[in-house]
Amino acid sequence: MSNFDKCDNAAKAQMLPQDATHIIMDSAKPFTSDALRRSSTPHTVGGKVKKALRNRLEILNWIGDYNGEWAMSDLIAGITLGLTIIPESIACALLAGLPARYGLCSAFLGSFVYLIFGSINKVIIGPTSLVALVSLQFTVGKPIEFAILLTFLTGVVELIMGSLRVGVIFEFLSVPIIKAFSSATAILVIESQIKVMVGIKYLVSGFISSVATLLPRLPETNVGDLGMGVFAVCFLIGMEQMENLADNPKINPKLATILRYLSFSRNTLVVIITGIVSYIWLNEEHSVPYALSANALSGLPNFTIPEFSVTTPEKTYTFVDMLAELNVGIIVIPIIGILTNISIGKLTPKGMVDANKELITVGLCNLAGSCVQSMPVSGAFSRYAISNGCGLRTPMANLYLGVIVLLALGFLSPYFNYIPESTLAAILMCSIVTLLDLKLPCRLWRDAKRDFCVWVLCFTVCILCGVEVGLLVSIIVTVLHLLFMWAHPQISVKMEEVNELQYIRITPVGVIYFPAINHLRAKVLKACERVNFSLPIVMDCHKITGIDFTAAQGISKLPDDLSQSETGNGPLLVIHRLGADKQKLIQASAKLIFCDDDEKLNECITQESLRNGNVMMTEQVKSINGVLNETHLDLHY
Repeated sequence: MSNFDKCDNAAKAQMLPQDATHIIMDSAKPFTSDALRRSSTPHTVGGKVKKALRNRLEILNWIGDYNGEWAMSDLIAGITLGLTIIPESIACALLAGLPARYGLCSAFLGSFVYLIFGSINKVIIGPTSLVALVSLQFTVGKPIEFAILLTFLTGVVELIMGSLRVGVIFEFLSVPIIKAFSSATAILVIESQIKVMVGIKYLVSGFISSVATLLPRLPETNVGDLGMGVFAVCFLIGMEQMENLADNPKINPKLATILRYLSFSRNTLVVIITGIVSYIWLNEEHSVPYALSANALSGLPNFTIPEFSVTTPEKTYTFVDMLAELNVGIIVIPIIGILTNISIGKLTPKGMVDANKELITVGLCNLAGSCVQSMPVSGAFSRYAISNGCGLRTPMANLYLGVIVLLALGFLSPYFNYIPESTLAAILMCSIVTLLDLKLPCRLWRDAKRDFCVWVLCFTVCILCGVEVGLLVSIIVTVLHLLFMWAHPQISVKMEEVNELQYIRITPVGVIYFPAINHLRAKVLKACERVNFSLPIVMDCHKITGIDFTAAQGISKLPDDLSQSETGNGPLLVIHRLGADKQKLIQASAKLIFCDDDEKLNECITQESLRNGNVMMTEQVKSINGVLNETHLDLHY
């Protein structure tokens, strides 16, 4: 943000109340008419139909407010993104082990579908390096029909998941897991492109296998590929710095705008420059000293249904055989693809994402894409960064992007064969490196050791065993951690007094479900043992947010557990400040009573203490306070 913007924001913050109200109303104006239409919709059959349509067709929720300002912003963003996604798509296809044309086929139809159904305005649908890398692990060495079928099955699985509303599983992915997953993916993509940069040809899956294959062959490095790749990397890094230069408030605004859009178009520029070099070189010579991307599609793709059986010289694969070969990729690819969309959605100002809607929308994108020979598609962080910088306002940019890709397919396809492969590798490496976040683990080590361990586990497993295994292990670890937290909720144990009479206050925090009852029981018994079961127990329940039947029955039996002491007479258990709806689950008795206010609590403590003949136990209180304070500290998870 420029200094001018900061000063402007500060000035707005100091405005009079009526000015502030004016600003708020202006900022909310684009959504006002839509809100009024929704609120004024009659509760009739027609109103229900309109509501259902708005719920399914997201375009209806913003197209009515579309204006010239939004259209210009989306047009600029769409053109910029269209020029960006063409080289990215070709690079992703090569990363997935597919000819360049399959990347181009993945970049247009899904964007049209997302325009209608998409709910996150900054998501631009297309192939991504992350999905391409994971897809490679399931389709390497297999006919191309496997990759197309994987796209189709990805769409089917996403539709099923969205229809069954299982998007809740993504709530089990914490920020450390997502960041570790992204960082590991960045390293895997960069490693996979090093072989392209040095001009060494091989196709294997897995980080360890790839490194083991690459290192012995480094002496085979092609100087031409390496030189072109290094030039492309330096060019991209230099052009990226233009965006930082454009943020300088001393630069002329028009010049800053030009610099910013040149920076956003750096992928296209480097492709054009290196492509022209290749074209001129081939006109002078019969070959170039570096590899070129080949098999660019000539013309538009045909709309066909994916093949459900494949015949090769070695074997005939039935549909069942193809499913067996794709294995867990049918589940992993949908999860990874939608995870990117959800992560982008959480970065937007709204920060709210309906995972089930996104599953259905991306599923439709993949189903449609499979009919034009597309690889699996989703949103991408690199495209999100560009759309954010270009001022994109709505998903309409997907329309302009798709049109540009179609025009490129129809008229520019033959020229894609002049793009050096090392240039495309440089584009992928420079785009994905932004996901490599090494600051977070340092912060987690300093402030949250448990989350640091989760980060290290996810990162290590993703690198060594593959991102699909890392993602699965991370989800399992997260679920186990949550189960541990449910079984061991925070419980505060303190010694307090009223009218110079002591009692023990137990304060559980959060939900108390059946796995936690043994933990709660152990804390109560330990506290009672320290005072020889002679002091009343007050369970302060005002911080309990939920309790189930089994946990309530366990609390009901606590007086029986406490009465099995050496004295045979257990202390009184007072359930303090528990909601009436939860009290119905607990059975009261002579040794278990309910108390809703402090005055009644004081009366109960006094009567119970006098009945038991309790007096001030100074030495005993000193010893128990040490133990209880120690227990209290141990319980803060």
